Amino acid sequence: MALSKEQLTEKFVELVEQINQQVHSRPLEEWSDLELTMPQMRILCLLRQKPQRMGNIAACLGRGQSSATSMMDRLVDKGLVERVPDPEDRRVVLCRLTPEGQSEVERFWQVGRQSIVEMVKPLSVAELEQVVQAIELLYQAGQRAVLDTGAGAQA
Repeated sequence: MALSKEQLTEKFVELVEQINQQVHSRPLEEWSDLELTMPQMRILCLLRQKPQRMGNIAACLGRGQSSATSMMDRLVDKGLVERVPDPEDRRVVLCRLTPEGQSEVERFWQVGRQSIVEMVKPLSVAELEQVVQAIELLYQAGQRAVLDTGAGAQA
């Protein structure tokens, strides 16, 4: 009996959650020495993209500006983030990763990458090809969804 699209979607979501748990359940000794909270990690990942204003950081975290500023203060104290003037508007302060912060975020992502590499080791080349094709389809669908959402927002 074939599953409906809704049932397949639910199964897919469950599998993604299980895979996510497998990837993130591995010991992260090399990361734990930093003693970062998840919101602090989210800040570092956000700053990995580009320097940000505090208001944007607070909005991305869904927290108030004072709470986000406290978290930022701790990241600055650890030497992972620095505050710098915005070159376009000297009245504005941007937060950006320090070289040490960049290196720590890269180390974090490398641990995750290694977990994924370990996960796919038991697959044959043919099986891995299927997985790659499926992930490419999923990525393309996500890109279309983003475009559709953007087009809807502009209408």
